Amino acid sequence: MGREHILAKKRMYLLIQGTSDFHRENPLQIQIEKNTFMPGERVVFTTEINNQTSKYIKTVTFALYTHVQYEGFTPKAERRSRVDSSELLRQEVNTQITPFNITKIISIFNLPKVLSVSSDMQDGEIMSTQYQLVSIVHLPWSLTSVKAKIPITITSASLDSQSCQLQEGSVLPVSEDCQN
Repeated sequence: MGREHILAKKRMYLLIQGTSDFHRENPLQIQIEKNTFMPGERVVFTTEINNQTSKYIKTVTFALYTHVQYEGFTPKAERRSRVDSSELLRQEVNTQITPFNITKIISIFNLPKVLSVSSDMQDGEIMSTQYQLVSIVHLPWSLTSVKAKIPITITSASLDSQSCQLQEGSVLPVSEDCQN
């Protein structure tokens, strides 16, 4: 018989506080009239919460996130990229959404007056910016949360493609598309 050394043996159990039916199909939806905005503009959106659980939902959070991707090269000419995400705006609503009920919440965000314009990574570009509107329903009895995300676009000015005229108060450099 050999010698056995038992250094440590410990069992831990995690008590889950119940299960949730909230993760079924489309319990949380965001509706927005348009997805293109200018800095300083108001974003009005409606969140529909379909609570098919037997519990009250007490907290709903709305946030606007920005995701900035940088791309560059190392001294050895290796391509590298990095993504930074940050929360620009946040609202937290304390509510009592009753069990087995559908609730609509209308929210308004006033965008900051200074925002980077949305862009995609193209040839030669070193930076791209994307924005995302997120609704989060916290489910404390199941230690989880449910999120709905919708992308939005930030532009510098609106352009009427029919007549190539700017909306009132907008400034845009002359492009080849609108030259006579």
